[in-house]
Amino acid sequence: MSKKNNEWLNDYQDFLNSENAQVPKDINSDLMLKMHSLINPSALVVFIKILAIHLVTGFLSLSVCHQFGLNPFNTNYSLADWFMDVGGYSVCMIGCGVTFVSISLFAAGYFLTIEEVKALKRTEFLQNLTLGLISLGLFSAVGAELAVGMAGLWLLGSLIGGFVATQTVSKIKVFVV
Repeated sequence: MSKKNNEWLNDYQDFLNSENAQVPKDINSDLMLKMHSLINPSALVVFIKILAIHLVTGFLSLSVCHQFGLNPFNTNYSLADWFMDVGGYSVCMIGCGVTFVSISLFAAGYFLTIEEVKALKRTEFLQNLTLGLISLGLFSAVGAELAVGMAGLWLLGSLIGGFVATQTVSKIKVFVV
């Protein structure tokens, strides 16, 4: 355990060793389990929360950046148009990947606890890669036409966006809390 994780355990042990502490054994073990799960959340539970947030924010982000021809809100202008004007096809795919995943992780940062953000950071590459692959799978499932090169550039952008968003959210959570 890290030094910070040991602090709560030491304080709790001091309480138990005091004269007034009369904690039944079953409550003590339940409390220890609860504290451990709060301090060390499961990466899978964190991912499920992020995925739920991503499904909502990802759908909404299609209103500002149409990706793979998907435009569920029939909006006229898209960030994809701007990305295409700035740097062509490659910049468009990378920019859309960055936008799609980073919006979700910034939103998730609002809902996740600092411990959950730390769990996300520990498994950052795996979580971001999985989020990007699930997104591509969902795009394909709703009829988007994907080519390997296009999907690869988009996935690269999603990894970059995920990394930047995770690092930013982690820094913000430390300063806010």
